[in-house]
Amino acid sequence: MKNKNIYNTEIIKRLKEKYGVSRRFITMSINSDRTSETSDKIKDDYKKMESEVEKTLNNL
Repeated sequence: MKNKNIYNTEIIKRLKEKYGVSRRFITMSINSDRTSETSDKIKDDYKKMESEVEKTLNNL
């Protein structure tokens, strides 16, 4: 049984707007189920955005 991953919905929404792809494609890219230049960029952007959110929350 696979565990369900929980992603930051605000980050997913912004990536969807930026790249013009579906939510499913974004989550599959983050999971490394997709391998393309776009999916690599999405994965990198998600990690950067997630770390920035964590930094901001830790500073509160």
